[in-house]
Amino acid sequence: MKRALGTEAIGDYRRPPPRTVAEQAYWLIRDDIQWGRLAPGSPLRFDELRKRYDIGISPLREALTRLAGERLVTSVGQKGFKVATLTNEDVLDTTATRLVIEREALRRSIEKGDVHWEMSVVAAFHGLLHHSLPSPDDDGVSWQYFHREFHMALISACGSRWQLEFAGLLFDQAERYRIVRERITPDDMLARDIRAEHQTIFDAVMARDADRAVKALTEHYEKTAQAVDTALSRGFCFAEQAGSSQTKS
Repeated sequence: MKRALGTEAIGDYRRPPPRTVAEQAYWLIRDDIQWGRLAPGSPLRFDELRKRYDIGISPLREALTRLAGERLVTSVGQKGFKVATLTNEDVLDTTATRLVIEREALRRSIEKGDVHWEMSVVAAFHGLLHHSLPSPDDDGVSWQYFHREFHMALISACGSRWQLEFAGLLFDQAERYRIVRERITPDDMLARDIRAEHQTIFDAVMARDADRAVKALTEHYEKTAQAVDTALSRGFCFAEQAGSSQTKS
């Protein structure tokens, strides 16, 4: 039976202090992108970033290059960088790729996971239950952490660090879609019992029912993808936010 891999593969809520100015810049920009404070498609001008974060151009450039490697930032030729855009195609592609990786990883974890793995899943799930879902007016950083930890804990006994690494990168992309969708969608269209969906996944995993767990995970991800796809299809213009987002601190 396999133990879950270490907590370094399960989120960054308790991340250590940055060791360099470039690392500090990386996390500051990444968090602002993740939470939609830097709007999708908005230009990342060095002068504006320098004022926003009080960080020099050299570490900012290093941070943006790193974020480009994670596809959260796009290099625009000689013009610099911009926040990666959100498109319907990317939403559906990201979801499909997540499912290819995570369905297999979940099956392997259910088959190979030991009591330590079960404990990590239980702990993450209970943490998720004890934090309120974020709203458009509340970042809900604690919930975001436990949400990531829960989904990563589910697959953490798969035995493949590559699967975990790619799953983590894709989770961060999908989380950006989810957060932005919640910010642009009217409250009456957000009705969905996320807690019940997580409970269904958790119950199936604890019962070691791989087929039921994979089905529940698939439905959970596809519902999110469909909701984001619908929100983007409503014609929301991120450019309206792009100008104002650069001036917010």
